[in-house]
Amino acid sequence: MKNFTRHIKLVSGVAAILLVVFSVAIQHLYQLEPCPLCITQRVIFLILGVVFLFFAFRPMNKVIELITLLSINMVGIVFAIRHVLIQKKIIEIPSECGIDLEYMFDNFPLQQVFELVFRGTGDCSEIDWTLLYLTIPEWSAIWFLIFAILSIFNFRNN
Repeated sequence: MKNFTRHIKLVSGVAAILLVVFSVAIQHLYQLEPCPLCITQRVIFLILGVVFLFFAFRPMNKVIELITLLSINMVGIVFAIRHVLIQKKIIEIPSECGIDLEYMFDNFPLQQVFELVFRGTGDCSEIDWTLLYLTIPEWSAIWFLIFAILSIFNFRNN
């Protein structure tokens, strides 16, 4: 059973990283500019992928693994759902808030950058691309949920 759980971690880690590769490919193929919330979700997927791979090669206490993986997934779900709410116009974001992420890092203290990123920008409300009628943040939320379920499954079968 240990090999099976290791394989789940390996596949999950690679899948999380491939999601970022896919999003970058979409960005370049369709010449899209990612908003701060999109970039944040990519970073969370990368962190999640690296952590899954780390735990695949260096197993730890299963409770520590579960808490770590669920925490990362929950943060991802929060950002993805916030992004969906902004796109659905459930959360109002002033249109003049379209500040570029690079500009934020160059001109604001780190704490303020995190506050601005979490708040979202006017750019975050645009829907530039869909797959099967779902937006990128909706797909992100689904994938974070899948990875959370796989983390729980791994915990129960470890």
